[in-house]
Amino acid sequence: MKQPKKHADLDLFARMLKVFADTPWLHYGLWLEGETPSFPRVRQAQERYVDKLLALLPPAPASILDIGGGTGAMAGRLASLGYTVEMLTPSEVQVGIAREALNGAATVHLSRLEDFAPGRRFDVCLFSESYQYIPLDASFAKLGELLAPGGRVVIADCFRSEGFEGGRAIGGGHRYSAFLEAVERSDFAITSNEDVTALAAPSIEIDRMLYRDVLSPVVSQLGGLLEDKRPAIHWLARRAYGLFVSPRERQRISERLTAEYRTPELFVANNTYRFMTLARRAG
Repeated sequence: MKQPKKHADLDLFARMLKVFADTPWLHYGLWLEGETPSFPRVRQAQERYVDKLLALLPPAPASILDIGGGTGAMAGRLASLGYTVEMLTPSEVQVGIAREALNGAATVHLSRLEDFAPGRRFDVCLFSESYQYIPLDASFAKLGELLAPGGRVVIADCFRSEGFEGGRAIGGGHRYSAFLEAVERSDFAITSNEDVTALAAPSIEIDRMLYRDVLSPVVSQLGGLLEDKRPAIHWLARRAYGLFVSPRERQRISERLTAEYRTPELFVANNTYRFMTLARRAG
């Protein structure tokens, strides 16, 4: 299975967070008012997120399908609390990490939601920052196939708000208005819905620090050392970079490393971050 660019970015981000913040989580943190984002505080902020998500679940031993479960951290937490857990991810890298970390505590599937056919139904279909990667039009029909009677869908994710005018902007996900319209067309209804955008936005500072203050200086320093010590190799590397990496991709990499367009203020202006539950409509 070819590794999508978005999943490759997440894999890199996961490894960097593990090194610099000692956290297994891939998701945003929820920050207290006035709290200064820093690497030592990342895990505490992410645990607040986990606590809020757990509060939306039925009691164990309910069965949970963790859709887009990343490196298995959430599946592991759920299994430790007595839930019956299966998770799926389309990333081969994440599947390998998750299977090793879970060590049989949860079943891990290499699959997209659209292709998943487990032959059973679940009490909860859970999306923790993964719903944005699911095709909106197809999601509710598939969830109808997977959800047990009386079950619920739990979504914690970012959506594009009315302030988003297109183009390159921090954040992402489906347009929130389009999501609400899709819910109206489906057999589901929203049963709870909390806006935590202001609490999630400071996490963008961590992203900026990783790329602007860690990766960018390392790339610059390595390039300078190579140019000084091995000028011929440096010339060949620059030549190959120009030949095999498209101008558009070079621009994307440059913008990612400087991270000037990635600020908490721009995140709030362009997105709405939601914790919500959905259930089948009565009748």
